[in-house]
Amino acid sequence: MGFDLKIRLRSYFDKSQPLLGAFKYIWTTYRSNEQTPGPGPSIQRRAFAKWFTDVAPHFIAFEETTSLPSLAAAAHGTVLELGPGAGNQLQRYNRDQITTIYGVEPNAAFREPLRAKIEQLHLDAIYVPVFCDVMDTAALERQGIVDGSIDCVTSFGVLCSVDRPEEVVARLWRLLRPGGELVVWEHGASEDWVTWGVQKVWNLLWPVALDGCRLDRKMEEILLTSAEWEVLDLRREGEKWSMMPRVSGVLRKVQRD
Repeated sequence: MGFDLKIRLRSYFDKSQPLLGAFKYIWTTYRSNEQTPGPGPSIQRRAFAKWFTDVAPHFIAFEETTSLPSLAAAAHGTVLELGPGAGNQLQRYNRDQITTIYGVEPNAAFREPLRAKIEQLHLDAIYVPVFCDVMDTAALERQGIVDGSIDCVTSFGVLCSVDRPEEVVARLWRLLRPGGELVVWEHGASEDWVTWGVQKVWNLLWPVALDGCRLDRKMEEILLTSAEWEVLDLRREGEKWSMMPRVSGVLRKVQRD
């Protein structure tokens, strides 16, 4: 590993902090659930929503050092934001070039923080939260979201967590109109074999604590093989030893004959 040993080790073990923090939220939520049981999102999903909302300022600050703000600002027309969570990206959208944003969020525990962010930024007129899975065709249709109805899909740190990501990408392709764009900023598997091995070890616990998030998905391959795209811009971000190297850019839907 050479001269970068200390940097590598710091990168690898830094992941223990969010992992332990997320598990603490699960334990606290579990204890709270014993006192106020009832229907709704699972303990894991409620804990993740609370943890993610509380640490959102740290995520937002880090993202300002990446390509993410400019990618979000490129969204246009009728937009589907995949997994908005607590609304970390809302302030980055350019409302002057957007008609409507549908925030499709499967975790209903984000309902209050997302609505609060919409209200805070005065986006009520254009931002519509939709609490369902993007694979739930009936729920999307009730909002008028059908195949070929979306100009732009944004997916920022979401495909790491979804079930069957290949099917989700294919679904997003169908929802886009011909020539529509998928704007992505996702983390995935490292191309460095040592780091990839560490990702595999962390994956024993990471998805449990962080609502299904996986560190080792081959994101570029998933994106490019799941649907037919014209690559407008697709690049990797992060050092070779990064535990969360990013794949970012814009893909345009190619219409099949």
